[in-house]
Amino acid sequence: MRTPVDERDRRVLQALIRIYVERREPVSSRMIEEEANLGIRSASIRNVLGRLEREGLVVKPHSSSGRIPTDEGYRAFVDQLLPGDLAREQEEAIDHALREAGEDLSQLLQAMARMLGRFSSNIAIMAGPKEKKESSLIDGVELHDRGAGHILLAVSLDSGKVRTELVDLKREVKPGILIAASSFLAERLTGHRLEDCRRQLEPYLTAEADEARSVATDVAQMGRGVFGPEQMLRITFEGIPEALEQPEFADPVRLKNLLELVARHELFEQALDEFVTGEVGQVSLAIGRENPLQALHPFTLMATRYELGGATGYLGVLGPRRMRYARTLALIHGIAAHLDRLS
Repeated sequence: MRTPVDERDRRVLQALIRIYVERREPVSSRMIEEEANLGIRSASIRNVLGRLEREGLVVKPHSSSGRIPTDEGYRAFVDQLLPGDLAREQEEAIDHALREAGEDLSQLLQAMARMLGRFSSNIAIMAGPKEKKESSLIDGVELHDRGAGHILLAVSLDSGKVRTELVDLKREVKPGILIAASSFLAERLTGHRLEDCRRQLEPYLTAEADEARSVATDVAQMGRGVFGPEQMLRITFEGIPEALEQPEFADPVRLKNLLELVARHELFEQALDEFVTGEVGQVSLAIGRENPLQALHPFTLMATRYELGGATGYLGVLGPRRMRYARTLALIHGIAAHLDRLS
């Protein structure tokens, strides 16, 4: 996938996405000509759409229909966006909600989640806050064969705790290979914080590897819960009834998978920990299959990390890929900025 470098291509893609977001139906060249005011004739727009389709940025859901954006098309569109400002109505509503909440931290965060859900028309996520503390350092890593392709991953911490997880590799591992894999993990992870383990192993995940390194990275990925945060965040979801009115939530299987995920806070927290990698206030965004969990593949997840009163948490939105990205991005930035001013 590439971002369109031709200005005309970019404008047509932007117009198609904006019309599709509003109308929820495939977009034709005539619709773009009539509604986008680009100064480009329908025949020229058709040529551009054909080019965008060959690039994998748009697709025809039916042979006789217009086109809709792909995940790659949304990504190309979003990467061109800059955070805007909150509308005056939104600023006033948020200020009022903050005054109503007063000094009660729980009420304040719930109020901000309600504002985010209300103005984005999506599911708002408020996770935390979790007080900062010195994270445990890894004191050692060992792998033990438990037979039938099962490997016990044991991680010793400097606090004296030992975390374990049984991983099913679905293949037998020779003793010498397992010893080498254990040494590989111990050398690269000992002395590092739990939350830094993914970063330490990331360069090895895609590179060509010998069998021992392959076993080591497979075990670490499948047993990543061992390297997770030491305490659970409190996660609040707001705006679910309103979001469920959108057609993307109508599929019963998709909805069931999503609601099951929402109910399992530990999985959602793990996804946020893996997904939000930027600094405080920097928004991370995953579209469709970019999402860390399969249940989220039909959706877009947008989130940032915030700090409040010496504690840290996550603020975000979960909604259809057919999302008002600029408005949602502005909301997350704006609410995170309000929370930052309270610190």
